[in-house]
Order: sequence, then structure tokens, then C-alpha cells
Amino acid sequence: MSKLQQAQKYVEENRNKVNPEFRLKYHMMPEIGWMNDPNGFIYYKGEYHLFYQYYPYDSKWGTPYWGHAKSKDLIIWEHMPIALAPDMYYDVDGCFSGSAIEVDGKLYLMYTGHTNPDPDNPKNIRQVQNMAVSKDGVNFEKIKQNPVISERDLPYIALPQDFRDPMIFKHNDSYYAVIASRNIDGSGQLLLYKSNNLLNWNYVGVIIRSDNKLGKMWECPSLFKLNDMDVLILSVQHLDKNGDKYHNLFSSIYMLGKMDYESWKFICEVVDEIDYGFDFYAPQTLVDDRGRRIMIAWMQVWGRTIPTDCHGHNWAGAMTLPRELRVIDGKLYQIPVDEITKYRKNKISYKDIIVNDKIQLDGIEGQNVELEVEIDAQNANNFGIKVLKGEKEETVMHYDRREGKFIFDRSKSGEQIKNTEGKEDNEQIRKTTVSLKNNILSLRIFIDRCSVEVFIQNGERVMTSTVYPKSTSKSIEFFTDNKIIIKNLNKWDIELGGIK
Repeated sequence: MSKLQQAQKYVEENRNKVNPEFRLKYHMMPEIGWMNDPNGFIYYKGEYHLFYQYYPYDSKWGTPYWGHAKSKDLIIWEHMPIALAPDMYYDVDGCFSGSAIEVDGKLYLMYTGHTNPDPDNPKNIRQVQNMAVSKDGVNFEKIKQNPVISERDLPYIALPQDFRDPMIFKHNDSYYAVIASRNIDGSGQLLLYKSNNLLNWNYVGVIIRSDNKLGKMWECPSLFKLNDMDVLILSVQHLDKNGDKYHNLFSSIYMLGKMDYESWKFICEVVDEIDYGFDFYAPQTLVDDRGRRIMIAWMQVWGRTIPTDCHGHNWAGAMTLPRELRVIDGKLYQIPVDEITKYRKNKISYKDIIVNDKIQLDGIEGQNVELEVEIDAQNANNFGIKVLKGEKEETVMHYDRREGKFIFDRSKSGEQIKNTEGKEDNEQIRKTTVSLKNNILSLRIFIDRCSVEVFIQNGERVMTSTVYPKSTSKSIEFFTDNKIIIKNLNKWDIELGGIK
């Protein structure tokens, strides 16, 4: 039995052994085991395909496989057989991240093969790029020519230990791969390779580098055009804090600018954090048949404990709600995909509710809900909403007019989450600068048992965080230090009937 077959057999025989206590209702998560980065996110033959870093045998990170799921609407996902196993000499220590492309009806995966022959000497690590192909989008065969890009194809300025996460795309009549790399000075850079047949690749150059000014290793690049602007998405290790930005050990950023397709250099004009919450990393994007640029990310981050692992629940990790991306007024906006509205049930609405201190409204509660709210701040300086509220638990989101900031506080959200490494202290608060619009704060909040995603001012800012309250912590409360008016409030239960 092959390594791939063994892993699939294990999943089939053990998928019912997960503890359901913190399982999400409308987010993609593994059947069993560990999930991290999304990979190969693509619209293929009328369906959305999502691959991901997967270790089925434990709820901790292990030698990664590629898990696979597909969906017709980005909300209900069907688990598919595991796509890739670390079973070749060039990927024996892990099938690391990569991307997908359709060519002549076939689905190609380009991924990083990781080998670590001497764990005590990280200088011996090697990362190479490989291809796998499928005629049906389910069963994949690694090509005989692998690796298609290896250490011999690196420029002298690139370290072979950190060379991963190829993002493949077509431009004119050629294929290109943007690959994350570490420069010999220790900083991040992106290398570009070109091919006419997906097999033979030639080094083109460095499209952008950090020169130790923007974190260390760059990971999981994504380059695309949106609203006549070129967008570059990166996940960055050890990016220094900058005000309210980059407070996680690893951060995900976007750059807006122009890609010079003659010099193959990216000219950056804007840099910002994608998500200002606690749990967002390694985003990938696709374009679907409607022309939408859609992003999904790992709803977790490295360097912290995960309660479902700590308590032996046999699973860890999930994906964010997919988001449509738009560039508006020089900022990257994120809007929940409209398909989620098909699963709204039991609508409860209120209008023009005056709040002078705090209030709970009949029917406004739940752990698997969507909230849509517009608050007229009046003269209040500090006001907000508490969700997943119980006897001793609450997740607090509020606006501080003096600071001009929206604040997310999970210090009393439930199960304690601890840092295990890196620059973070045990702070449980995140902030982002955002302005009221005509004195109105607009929020769209998605709560799904152990996650909260809040879209602020129609997606101008987003904060995503995992939280682990008791199942009884369902209340929602509005509060203020002075009079506010809840102009509009809609609450829906989100009901899918489970993930296949």
C-alpha cells in the first residue's frame, strides 16, 4: 500500500474520532488531523478546488501532505481523497505549499518538495519545485521530470534552504512562477522563473526584495491585477511591529503598485496588513467564472497553542470565510462572498434602538450567526458589542473615538491561548485605525463557534480571530459610554446542514 493510500485509509477509519466541541459549521476544516496553508486554490471545470497543507495523523504539524476539497459555492465543501503524499526522494520530508493551473483541461499542481536529511543541521535542508498533473481533478501523478526547478537553478544570492511556495500563472504565451526565497543576507525576496511547457524553467530575476526592511523570510506569494492595479500578497516571518500593525509572529501583507513586465520588477506604492486580527496567514487567491478575485486563508497563525490540540480533540486548523477582493481608494477591501447569504435563516431585525448604557435584544444571540449592524455614534467616545457572552466569558469589539480605532479584545473569550515562541507577549488585544463615515460605524460579523470575523466599514478593515468559549456562551450585548443609536441590526443563523 502506498503512502498516499495509507493516509487515506487512516482518514476513512478515524474521521469519526474527532471531538465535536469546537467544530465549525460553515468554515472549511479537516476531517481529522492538522490543517494549515491553503494551496492550489483554483476554479476548475465549474467547481472551486482547495488544496491545503495536511497532516492526518495528529493535531500537530507533521510532514505535510496535500489535502483536497471542492465546492460548487465556496461555502459547502466536499472532502476529496488526499492529493499528494511525501513519497519521493525530492519531497520525502514534506509536500510544501504551491499553486494550481489548468492547461488543456488538465489540472497541474506546482509545489515545493522539502528534504531535511539532518535535522540537527538546517543548512542541509533543500527545497525544490515539482509538478503533479491530473486529468480528472482528483487523482494526481507526479511527473517523471521532477524536480523541475532545483538548487542548480538558483542565483547565487538565494539560499537553497528557503526556496518555496511557487505561484504559477500565464502571461502572454508563457508560464511564470513567482517563488519565495531567502537572500544570502537573510531577508526575503521573490524569484521569477519562465517556461514554455511547465517542464523546463529558466530563471528570470528578482522581482522584489526586502533588503531586511520588511521582515525576514517571505512566503506564499500571490501576484495579480485588480482594478488596474497590480497586487502582491505575501506572508512574512518576523516582521517588526509598526504601531498597530504586525503584532503576530507571522504577518500577511499586501502591496499595491505596478508590475513592469519588461524589466520584471514590482514597483511598490502601498504596503499594509491584510487582516488586523489574531488568526490569518498564507492567503491564496483565484479568479472564478464571474471574474471575481477571491481570497481564502488559514484561520490560524504559527507560534501559539491551539485548544483543540491541547485537549486531544484530534483536529486543528480551519480556513477563513472566502472573501472577494476589490481595490477602492488605494486600499484592499475584503467582502464576504455573496454565496454565504443563501444560508441565512431565522432573520431578526431591529431599527433605531437607543442605547444609553448597555442592552441585550430578544433573539440576538448565537454561536453560528451573521450580524449586520449600523451604529450612529452620536456623542459617544467608546461603544461596541460583546459576543459569545456567558457567565464569565465575552469577546469584545468596540470603537474608541479618541483613538480613531476599532479594537478587538479576546482576553476573556474562553480557553486560554498561549504563545509558544517569538516576539509576541501575551497581549490579547488588536487594534486598527478606521474612520466613522457620517458618524456611522458599519459592521458585518460572522461568528462560527470558535471563530469571529468582523468586516469593518464595508470591508475597509477586517479582523479575524479564533476564540474558544463554552457552548453556553451565546449572548450578544451592545454597550456605550454615552448615547448611541443602533440604526439597523440584522441577525441570521447560518445553517448549512454540515460539511460533506
